Amino acid sequence: MSQKSYEYHLTVPASAIDVLNHVNNVVYLDWVQIAASKHWNHVTRDYFKDEDPAEERLGINKMAWVVMDHHIKYHGQAFKDDEIVVTTTVVQISGATSQRHTTIKRKGEEKVLVSTVTNWCLLKMPQGRPMRVPVEVLELF
Repeated sequence: MSQKSYEYHLTVPASAIDVLNHVNNVVYLDWVQIAASKHWNHVTRDYFKDEDPAEERLGINKMAWVVMDHHIKYHGQAFKDDEIVVTTTVVQISGATSQRHTTIKRKGEEKVLVSTVTNWCLLKMPQGRPMRVPVEVLELF
């Protein structure tokens, strides 16, 4: 596995701000999941070349990743209109599971605002049962 990272950029919208005037903790978790989905679509676009590239999640009728657990640490705060970079990397795949590390930073800054480790399980669809990650997919990461 080559551990290719994927970056997702966004500007913090007003809807992400909570009563303390910073990004709500749950919103960070949503960004982590969005980055994972975007990364999947990016690396599997050729593998699922017969599917509509406009689909929100490529291959969803054949296989789907589900979260087993999230470990999240908050190091700092983000605010409305901050430019954010969410960087995600699959660091390990074994059998039907994978581990993904994600960091969230302000664009142009080194300070990590949020770091996460997420453990995922791949399901064969539509049965919804765990399946081994195909070698062809494993090689994409």
